[in-house]
Amino acid sequence: MDTVRLANATDACAITQLQLSNWQLSHPELAQSLVTNNVEAAWAQAITNYGDIGRVLVCERDETLVGVATIEFSGEVGQISFFEVAPEVRRQLIGSRLLNAVADIAYQSGCRRMSLWLNSEQTVGRQFFESMGWEPSGATRTVSTVNGVSDSGQPEITEQQCELTTSLTD
Repeated sequence: MDTVRLANATDACAITQLQLSNWQLSHPELAQSLVTNNVEAAWAQAITNYGDIGRVLVCERDETLVGVATIEFSGEVGQISFFEVAPEVRRQLIGSRLLNAVADIAYQSGCRRMSLWLNSEQTVGRQFFESMGWEPSGATRTVSTVNGVSDSGQPEITEQQCELTTSLTD
């Protein structure tokens, strides 16, 4: 049975494992530079400190965490800043359940629109969101991350992103 709920601090370890395993596939250079304990501490902090500005939601299947999403609120716009589903349960409605729960919470918090940024190469993710009624806004951006310490000789990781939006009032 699938359950979507607000995350609690004890979920930080499972969220970290999901993030790192997914990022090994989608962002391998970045995943290699992350320190597991630091990522877990950041998740615990985010879960307990979001307050009125956002929420972290998780989806569990048979008590195993298989999805996570974060939404941040800014007036009438909610922004999904993180959305991951375990590869082995994709196309099994986990993403849809998680996205619908995020939309419900955003709407209850006063948001009337939602947006998110996707790596331009994430065609499967883009197809998923578009199938759920999201549309490209036309906005793009370049995001750069230094892989490791800047003087380590590690290359900078740069990705092109596009924004998708949807209305919560239609």
